[in-house]
Amino acid sequence: MDSVKEQLKLLKERILYKETVFGDIKTYEKTLTRLLEDAKYIALSIRYPYEDFSDYELPKKYYNWQLRCCEELYKLIGSANIKSYSENGLSWTRDSSNLSYSLTNEIESRVGYVGSETNDK
Repeated sequence: MDSVKEQLKLLKERILYKETVFGDIKTYEKTLTRLLEDAKYIALSIRYPYEDFSDYELPKKYYNWQLRCCEELYKLIGSANIKSYSENGLSWTRDSSNLSYSLTNEIESRVGYVGSETNDK
């Protein structure tokens, strides 16, 4: 679990605490931890598209990717992904895409053969 603590520490350098956004430190850390978990499962679902990856750990080579993914996910929470906005009718249109293609394309998919029991963790 040391890698989770280290990743959380590094993520705190990228997504700074703002009391007006998070309210308190506990909510801030809980939000960042959930972002790390979501980014991990996004990476694993791309990496192992046809396997049950629920018990897998994220390969170390994707730790930096995980942090950048968290930043993108965090930006999607707010108004960063709004494509258009109108004033009097108060309407906006959000970009429906989640992560950028450039980020998701950095993950190498692993596909095995039928009957293959090799596992790359």
